[in-house]
Amino acid sequence: MSNKRVLITGVGGVGVFASHLVGALPGVELYLGDIREDYITFKANSVKDNAFYSNDGSTYPVVEPVKMNLMDVEETTKQLEEIRPDVIIHLASLLAAQKIRERLPVDIAKTIYDPNPVGTGLRPWAPGHAVLLTNLMRSVKASGIKTHVINGSGCDFLHVALSKYGLEPTCGLGDFALIEPSVTRILAKQFNVSPRDISMRMAGHHSIVMPLSFFGETSGVPYYIDVTVNGRNVSNEIDFEKDVFPHIPKETSWPTNAQASDQEQTAAHAVRIAKAILFDSQEMLNVPAPQGLPGCYPARVGANGVEVVIPAGTTLEELVAINNEGNVAEGFQEIREDGTMVATARTVELVEQTFGIDWKYKEFTPDNAQEAFNEINSAFWHFIEKFEAEQVKENVSA
Repeated sequence: MSNKRVLITGVGGVGVFASHLVGALPGVELYLGDIREDYITFKANSVKDNAFYSNDGSTYPVVEPVKMNLMDVEETTKQLEEIRPDVIIHLASLLAAQKIRERLPVDIAKTIYDPNPVGTGLRPWAPGHAVLLTNLMRSVKASGIKTHVINGSGCDFLHVALSKYGLEPTCGLGDFALIEPSVTRILAKQFNVSPRDISMRMAGHHSIVMPLSFFGETSGVPYYIDVTVNGRNVSNEIDFEKDVFPHIPKETSWPTNAQASDQEQTAAHAVRIAKAILFDSQEMLNVPAPQGLPGCYPARVGANGVEVVIPAGTTLEELVAINNEGNVAEGFQEIREDGTMVATARTVELVEQTFGIDWKYKEFTPDNAQEAFNEINSAFWHFIEKFEAEQVKENVSA
């Protein structure tokens, strides 16, 4: 039996952690795709070195660096035809979201990043995620290979738009599912059981994750959580808003002072999904954006991909409605049938007030994502330059 193959596109923070996790999987060849040639060679060597020591030298994984420019659809198509990965974990983006929080005070960062009504949500930054993802999916389609794409760039909203083009990835990763471990630990303490005794089925959106992780509340964004303890459904016994969510900030790995720990968690979730596909485990997981849907759903994951499984007592329509409200909180008023992503009035107001621009691409599609990204990226860096210059003046005058 030939080895399974995994391609990781974009070996930044999440990608480095995911690389080491995949490199430890038996019978899996790993390909690291990144535009930085020397960097990716060193990272591939690091994965091999780590696996060598971790396995007492008994196994030595196949890890190949691949200089990959996702802006070049034709060349990427050829590379996919050659590699023929069983799974692609897509982690590349033109947007480094962490810079928004690193370069600005919290109150300003919240205004241009956190969910509506506090901030713009991710809608202004969505084009930065859309460009490379759209190019990758076009390359996958053109190559004709059979693969599963697990996408870490704006999955909760971009998969809806890309589904209008027949380009939606298999599923996303992270997002609302990232609160599952912390909620499980909280409930295990409250019910005095092992975390292994708890099973959760979840539906919700990325826009709820930061309010929960930082402040222990939902900011009014809806969600669905169904909980069983040792096979007994206890959902009606739990007041999540009062007894569970306020404890999340002490249990989460997301606070900004934890630095890269959230990237480790995100990587682990991606690889958990990848393993279920590679080894056809038919595992029940909470998975973002399967089947071109918005937000996260309970799903069965195996070699054929990701199939949404609706818990008793609710419907797919109800869960989609919850996640559509999450998209609005993220700054998306609607995603039209032609794939046009339309910003909410609140998001438009905050973008134009904060950056001092007449926002041209308040509506954009996967086809003009590059132009939309250029506009907001330029506005952001001009804002940063002005803000930092004012800070220098204040320090001098002080």
